[in-house]
Amino acid sequence: MIDRIVMQIKGVAPSLIDLKLEDVMGIFDEFKGKQIGVRNSLTYTYYKSRAILKIEGSLHKFVKENNYELFTYSEAVTALQEIASFLEIPLFAFSINSIEIGVNIPVNELPMRYIETILEYKGNKFIPMTPRTGTNKIYGRRCKLSGYEIKFYDKIADYIREKKIKVADRERLPKNLLRYEIKLSRKQLMTFGFPDPTAENLLKRRYAIFCVYLLRSIMKDIVFTNDMVDYSKIPDCSSKVLQNRIKRYIFAVSDGYDRYLAYLKDYVGENEYKKAKRSKIRLIKSMHPFLYGKYEKELKERFVEEIAKVHDYKRAVRSKKV
Repeated sequence: MIDRIVMQIKGVAPSLIDLKLEDVMGIFDEFKGKQIGVRNSLTYTYYKSRAILKIEGSLHKFVKENNYELFTYSEAVTALQEIASFLEIPLFAFSINSIEIGVNIPVNELPMRYIETILEYKGNKFIPMTPRTGTNKIYGRRCKLSGYEIKFYDKIADYIREKKIKVADRERLPKNLLRYEIKLSRKQLMTFGFPDPTAENLLKRRYAIFCVYLLRSIMKDIVFTNDMVDYSKIPDCSSKVLQNRIKRYIFAVSDGYDRYLAYLKDYVGENEYKKAKRSKIRLIKSMHPFLYGKYEKELKERFVEEIAKVHDYKRAVRSKKV
């Protein structure tokens, strides 16, 4: 559930780096004042003048050597304990700078078919993710907010590009795996009610519950676009009224509606702008019961199944603590 993480430890003596990381650390960069090394998929950066050790990378890859297999909360806990045990530094000294929480969701069809129906979260649009180097294909969408970011992308397509997997080796990889993740800054964690984000606190029950709650609540509030309407279910509508309603709905969920809102805000007035935003929300809610919602329904059902698998807190607390 917890994947990428950025942590730092203050007051780390050079002797510890020589003892624990000598084999992986590169030559000290006098100009930048730091040393960098990679061990078990994690990057260690040591700032000698400040006596700070920064650790960043994927706990998922640290444990599984890939990031597409099932990865549970207890496995993330074990990974943190192993890192602390290796360095012989207690987990309360690991200050969290940012974390990514997420889940891999198996789906029936190509992930982009589901991702393309994801429209917005609390009025904030999902936009295409920047393609990886060497391709112009879009493999996902993201929604960036202050302090956190939501992403949906094709996990296997991303993994193939990242690792440069040859065509002959791709058959062993799973098919149609959609990744849903949220990246949280330290500031945002504190805003959400965690005044002291440390690796030790990630082992506590309230953090596990928070991770699950956040993934569920954001998924619940995401608006999916779908113009496949079951017109026969819409009651008491004449042909003309129905036609206008469908036209308004398709316009409301299109990119053109944002330009319309911008026009109202800049040239008509704040009141008309807010009125149009409220009208859109009401229209989308009123139409939701009449949408086929094939991809939205399947995605949400599979998400519930997978989140139940990764949320194994009881097993996590039975692990040996540092």
